[in-house]
Amino acid sequence: MLLEMAWTPPPLAPWVAQLNALGESGGDGGRALVPLDAGGALAAAEAATGLSDFGDDGFREGLAILCRALEDEAKLTLLGRLMARAENARILATRLRVAAFAREHPEIARERVAAPLFVTGLARTGTSLLLELLWRDAHNRVPLTWEMMDPVSAARAPAEDPAPAFARAHGEIEVQNHALPSMKTMHEHGAELPSECIYLFAHEFATDMFTGFYQVPAYTMWMATRDHAPLYASHCRLLQLLQWGRPAQRWVLKAPSHMSHLRELFATYPDARVVITHRDPLQVLGSLANLMASLRWTRSEHVDYGALVGAMAFGHAFLAERVMKERDAGTLPAEQILDVRYCDLVADPVGTVHRIGEWSSAPLGADAEASIRRWIDARPKDRHGAHEYAFADTGLDLAAERARHAEYQQRYGVPSEV
Repeated sequence: MLLEMAWTPPPLAPWVAQLNALGESGGDGGRALVPLDAGGALAAAEAATGLSDFGDDGFREGLAILCRALEDEAKLTLLGRLMARAENARILATRLRVAAFAREHPEIARERVAAPLFVTGLARTGTSLLLELLWRDAHNRVPLTWEMMDPVSAARAPAEDPAPAFARAHGEIEVQNHALPSMKTMHEHGAELPSECIYLFAHEFATDMFTGFYQVPAYTMWMATRDHAPLYASHCRLLQLLQWGRPAQRWVLKAPSHMSHLRELFATYPDARVVITHRDPLQVLGSLANLMASLRWTRSEHVDYGALVGAMAFGHAFLAERVMKERDAGTLPAEQILDVRYCDLVADPVGTVHRIGEWSSAPLGADAEASIRRWIDARPKDRHGAHEYAFADTGLDLAAERARHAEYQQRYGVPSEV
């Protein structure tokens, strides 16, 4: 049940309103200035790269649905249109380059992605923190944001200078950070940092990245009902590309969206290990709702916060229950899944990583432990300022939501934070 909501959009940088006014001056919100049709995006990518083979055509359906939803549903400002066009252009150009590189090096398809470790869980439950801690172990390979945005440049490095690819990724990310000054208090994101597999799935135009950035119900429904097996096959091909010609390391990857598709994940990576993080779902909802609404606010002046909160509250409860049922039914390999509580991760991060290492047959060495401790000391909590949010802002009934998640909290011993 939704009660009165208290969410207030965070302030945008002054230049955002000035830019968006240019879109309004034409009376069409910038549609003529920045068209978002799929055909135009495909043609522009071909012209920019001089290539025409996009590889498998499976991405085209998602691209078409996304572009229609961006035009018909997202109510984008001019800045939102520019960001969407830049994202689509980058992804399409990257597809062309990946397909060409794969033709040049057919041996990449023979690479084996051995026993990857995936970190997942409901969003805002410590998955990013855990990934960054695991990153400090030199035996682990964690994909950086710029590498996922431009895997061909990453694969060619160091023979070819990756600096231009890094600069492009940095520039795209910094637009968000500059437009919304409080963004770093909510979620630190950088080209040089690890990030979620949503950037790999984006190459198929089937990713939660778009459902986070934009209010696109038609695309969201399509994502919820489509077959994700081809997406994990594409995910694996990109990991093969990124590890090609490199010393053997264990992949460590992260995305809350993996929680929804654990069966497809294990079908693609039968020797994978999965760590699931757990935190009070009500605390998580307050944080996630504020983050997601703020991301959309950067791109649109019309954010339906109530609809967003309602969808998140239902989705989190549904997903938590589904995964419990899948595990109880034995459809997921119990011995390949480890549960980690957020409270334990925060209280003893080094001990938690030790536990994961022992469980996954990759014990944490002394050098890695020292690196983790240095990382923790150098990155104190709230170093960019506090993320201001509260469960009360969601307008949800506390008692009703607590009851909805009672089984989940009891099963995993998750303490209440609200």
